[in-house]
Amino acid sequence: MPQISIKHRVLVATCVLLMSLAAFSVHGQEAKQLYEQTCATCHGADGKGDGPTGQMLQPKPADFTTALKGKDAAYLSKVIREGGPSVGKSPLMPSFEGILSDKQIQDLIQFVKEFVSP
Repeated sequence: MPQISIKHRVLVATCVLLMSLAAFSVHGQEAKQLYEQTCATCHGADGKGDGPTGQMLQPKPADFTTALKGKDAAYLSKVIREGGPSVGKSPLMPSFEGILSDKQIQDLIQFVKEFVSP
């Protein structure tokens, strides 16, 4: 049986890594588009609660750069699925139950977590 050279192993490993990164990039783009379509009008492009619709709302939408600190995925999932009142927040935050799939909700959670200031 022929031995696989180290060069070939590195080449295969590099290809696998690049394919994984490409899939992540596409996944990230889908999450970004979903955010832009469903969240950005209120929460703003940068998650600061300053979207065009959000500027007219009282109370103002959450500023993700600060409001998400210490919040886990279960909390965020509940807010997205059931709306703001489910966690004692604004009744203006709608429920996305039956509108977004579980995967879309998880993608959004990962995307908005990137807004949190260190």
